[in-house]
Amino acid sequence: MKKLITIAAVAIIGALLAIVLIPDNKPTPAFSLSDLQGKPVSNADLQGKVSFINFWFPSCPGCVSEMPKVIKMSRDYQGKDFQVLGIAQPIDPLESVNQYVKEYGLPFTVMFDADKAAAQAFGTQVYPTSFLINKKGEILKTFVGEPDFAALYQEIDKELAK
Repeated sequence: MKKLITIAAVAIIGALLAIVLIPDNKPTPAFSLSDLQGKPVSNADLQGKVSFINFWFPSCPGCVSEMPKVIKMSRDYQGKDFQVLGIAQPIDPLESVNQYVKEYGLPFTVMFDADKAAAQAFGTQVYPTSFLINKKGEILKTFVGEPDFAALYQEIDKELAK
């Protein structure tokens, strides 16, 4: 029984690492949302830029924990062919999202996924979940939970150099 539990644990850990570490290289799913100012944003806006799409909500402890690093990353790459897109989930109301964005001065585009259509299109079930997208609009990496930002910066730099 102990051996079976060990094998199951190793299999689960391996599957989770595969989700986080194995490159995806598949097209970004179609999505269309409006940002908090009402401007339409879709997967067509990903073309020609390296993008980091972050699914989050204000009362999510992991989301709040990583947000200062996401904000810093957005500022560090400002003026380059890089963008951060935040897709807030309706676990919290829109008013809470607007308040959070204003209070913390999020310097990137934030959208509200009212019906969770974008989260479903991306297969997102756990928060935070983020996706690194190349200039062709293909998913390079999926991060469930907070990414290793040092490694993420290396990936972004590599993609920007292409």
